[in-house]
Amino acid sequence: MDNEVAYQISEIAKQSGVSLRTVRFYQQKGLIVPSLRTSSGMSLYSQKDVNRVKLIRRLKDTGMSLNRILDILDAGGETDRKAKAEHTLKVLKLEAENAASRIAELERQSCERKEIISLVSKCLGCDMEVCPEMCPPRNHLIY
Repeated sequence: MDNEVAYQISEIAKQSGVSLRTVRFYQQKGLIVPSLRTSSGMSLYSQKDVNRVKLIRRLKDTGMSLNRILDILDAGGETDRKAKAEHTLKVLKLEAENAASRIAELERQSCERKEIISLVSKCLGCDMEVCPEMCPPRNHLIY
């Protein structure tokens, strides 16, 4: 951090759009590590740290777990920047595919619910005194 600006924890929180408590929690979970410590032990952060917290927040907003985010940020232990980027891209694409699959399943379930709602709604118009004998068995759901 030679010529870089060093930020205190309150500033990194402010710039990242997260609470001070969140920054501390991320630090406790190993998601961020202070770039520098003062002689009194105060944590100081670089602009890279600010950017990392912003990325963590954005990934968290997508519904990813902190463990998954840590996996992305650690990039499988890679130290090469290109390898980290490739690993991150691979994981993000997999997450996007998983999200698309979940969305498709939720849409299927929603359609099924709408169909059942329609069928059960027909039971409301049914004369319960003669039902189910008078209802076609394939349409009658509520006995």
